[in-house]
Amino acid sequence: MSVIRKYLYGKQIFVFLFFVSAAGTGWLMNKLSADYLRTVSYRIEFYSSNDMRMIFNVETDLTAQINMNGFLAMRYNITEQNTVKIDISDKIISKTKNFVLSSDIFQKFSEQLGDGKKLISLSPDTVYFTCVDLQSKRLPVVPNLQMQFADEYMQNGNTILKPDSIWITAEQNILDSLTEIQCIAQKYENLNKSVSGVLEVDLNKLNNVSVQQHEIRFKVNVERYSEATISVPLHLNNKPDSLDVMIFPQDIEIKYRANIANLPKIKADEFRLTADFNDFQKSIGGNLKIKIEEKPKSALQVDLYPNFVEVIVSKK
Repeated sequence: MSVIRKYLYGKQIFVFLFFVSAAGTGWLMNKLSADYLRTVSYRIEFYSSNDMRMIFNVETDLTAQINMNGFLAMRYNITEQNTVKIDISDKIISKTKNFVLSSDIFQKFSEQLGDGKKLISLSPDTVYFTCVDLQSKRLPVVPNLQMQFADEYMQNGNTILKPDSIWITAEQNILDSLTEIQCIAQKYENLNKSVSGVLEVDLNKLNNVSVQQHEIRFKVNVERYSEATISVPLHLNNKPDSLDVMIFPQDIEIKYRANIANLPKIKADEFRLTADFNDFQKSIGGNLKIKIEEKPKSALQVDLYPNFVEVIVSKK
C-alpha cells in the first residue's frame, strides 16, 4: 500500500511541476512580447562619401532611447555592437571645429537600427567633431626576422623583401612621426637552408593608419661557410716627407668567413687596409686604427689582427 501511495505522490509532484513550468513559460513569453524602452550608448563614426580621404574625430557618444519588444531586447545585448556610421557629405565641413544636430542625423541613425526597433530620441542634441585630411607616403619595411643559424651556416646577402616599401595613409602628424613600418616578428632556429615566406605588417601600435598591403613576401639565402686567414700589407696615408715613419706590424692578418664556393676565390690583393697619419696627433699611445677601405663582397665577418698599429716617428 505504501508503494502505491508513493507512486501517486510522485505523480502529483510531476503534474504540479509541469503546470508551474507551463505557467512560468507563459508568463515569460508574455513579458518578452511586450514593448520596452531601452537606453543604449552608441559610438558615432562620421564619414564623407564625397571625400574618403577625410576622417572625423567625434568628441562624444550618442545616447539613444529605443522602443523594442522583449525578444529583441534580449538578443540585442548579445549580437549587436553599438556603433553607427553616418554619411555627412551634405554638411558644411571646415578645417576647424564642426558640429551636427542630433535631429539632422535622426533619420540616418534610425535606418541603421533594423526592423523591430523604433528610435524615440537622441542625446545630446549637438554632436561636435573635428576633421583632418589624410596624407600618404611610402615607408621602408623592416622584416623583424629573428634568426639563429646552425653551425657553419650563415645568411648570404641581405633579406629580400617584395615589396621593400609600402604606401601608408594617415593624418599628417602621424606620418611625420613614422620613418619605417615594422612587420610582426618571426623566429627561426637552427637554420641550415634558405627560407622564404610571408610577413604581416604590424599595425598593433599604429592607430588610424591604413596601409597599401598587409603582407610582405621575404626570402633569406642561407649557405654553408668556412673561415680563412690571409695576410695583407697596410698602407699609410698622408705620410709627411719630412719625417721617417715606421709602423708595426706592416702586414695585418685578416680572418674572414665566406661560403664554401667563394672561399678559395678570395685573394689578398682584393683587400686594401689603411691607416691615416693625420690621426696620429689625436691617437692614444701613438697607435693608429686600421681601416678596411676595400674588401671582396663575398668576404663576410671580416676581423683584423691587430686592429691598431704602433707608429714610430723620427726626423730625417
